[in-house]
Amino acid sequence: MSKPIPKEGIVRVPPEEKLRELAGLYRDTVSPEALGRFKSRCGALGLRFAADELTVLAALDTPAKLQEFLNTELYYNDDHASVEQEETATPPRRVLQTGMAHCFEGAMFAYAVNFLHGHEPGLVMLEASQDADHNIVVCRDPRAGLYGSTAQSRYPGLVGRPAEYPTIRALAESYVPFYFSDRTLDPKDLTLVGYSEPIDLVAKYGASWIASEEPLWDIYYTYIDDTVPFHYYFDDPGRPHLYPFIRALRENWVRLDAAGKPFVSLDDLPAGARREWDAFWKAYGPADGPRPRGRAHEIEQAFFRLTGTTPIDLDDNAFDLQFYLAAGYRVEQLLIRGKAR
Repeated sequence: MSKPIPKEGIVRVPPEEKLRELAGLYRDTVSPEALGRFKSRCGALGLRFAADELTVLAALDTPAKLQEFLNTELYYNDDHASVEQEETATPPRRVLQTGMAHCFEGAMFAYAVNFLHGHEPGLVMLEASQDADHNIVVCRDPRAGLYGSTAQSRYPGLVGRPAEYPTIRALAESYVPFYFSDRTLDPKDLTLVGYSEPIDLVAKYGASWIASEEPLWDIYYTYIDDTVPFHYYFDDPGRPHLYPFIRALRENWVRLDAAGKPFVSLDDLPAGARREWDAFWKAYGPADGPRPRGRAHEIEQAFFRLTGTTPIDLDDNAFDLQFYLAAGYRVEQLLIRGKAR
């Protein structure tokens, strides 16, 4: 769980002061030899860090130490605290300079540090329905052959896990009981449905982003595309599926009109799904609350069996696409393998 925010609020300090503070905490935990090896590793990758940055990064040489750092030294960056607040995609070195990170930023920081220490990390997205997804960084302990994770969250059940899981599926499943709806805040209303296979960010984007000062929007908007397989918790683990937003684009369930505005193309839905779509929006109303219940929930499940998504999620996909496009990205960047037809 991220560092608790004090009642009086977070005291902002200049980046140099924050780095000095963190380096002072960790300087005595790193030997000169270890620091030298770490500096050489960064140099070989063409990555340049200041002395205080190197001290902190070199000290976080195991996933366990890194998770402890996330839990005790980083506040949660709630960039959705208000509608006026702009979203952020802070790079790892800015995470150090600010002492703050949200889920994605914490995952980028964790991936970078684990990579620099040779732990061969993979980024895994935990897929939720009608809820925010979660990013975890997975590493395999080469001695035990077991998997663990590093993650940033304001919720204690959603942080990293020690390397004690025989498979990535088992690791991903450990998050399910703790992942309840942001809409209802009901601990029994669980929303995780699947997880991605590990993504090698360095293979996909190179390593320069690790030492960048610029926001990581390119990764934020494009790391999930049609080359990334997902798996449902409740299905055959050998039967992958596409992330619902990506599938909606690939199958033309979400299109752009003549003005470039995204919309749900009902005529392109699978046979039977159009009927369930219409029935759902007739059945779902204010009496259901923030999540469908009763008859609306039954119809929603029928729609999911046909499409792998829900009417609410698909509608949200069309809404969210406008922000992706407004940021200057194109649908084709997510469809590496092209549209279905």
